Amino acid sequence: MASRSRINTGELLLSLAFIALGVYTLIGAQSIGSGTGYSQIGPRAFPMGIGAGLVILGGILAWQAISGGWRNVPMDESHDTPDWLAFAILTGAVLLHMAAIGWAGFILASTFLFILIARAFGSRKLLRDIVVGAVLSTAAFFIFTSGLGLQLPNGLLGGD
Repeated sequence: MASRSRINTGELLLSLAFIALGVYTLIGAQSIGSGTGYSQIGPRAFPMGIGAGLVILGGILAWQAISGGWRNVPMDESHDTPDWLAFAILTGAVLLHMAAIGWAGFILASTFLFILIARAFGSRKLLRDIVVGAVLSTAAFFIFTSGLGLQLPNGLLGGD
């Protein structure tokens, strides 16, 4: 396989964006209180892990961009043009989720988010997507509220 001799500017810029986002996350995580008690893992652990992972991933991708281009990127005709409909559905799903979570609640808004994202990725099985989305959203809701003690919006499902 012949390696590319020029640096792909887009690949390098995206790699550097991952590094910048990771550094931003690491810096932001420093402002999170460490918590009290005997717990070895505090509330900063996950943001710190995500930030470190982004910096490492960005570094690997930047090295690859400089040394001939990203590896294992499929180069077939399906990657010639972006799927703008899928992009629009994904963007609309995230914006709708942000707008609806306050009044519809976490479970309903997240279920609908799952359905739309599955649709954007090509799923045509609406009933299956509803069931899977509802199960995952409900599980996440109870893990966050009962397991971690965080309060997520109940919305139309009531409660309190």
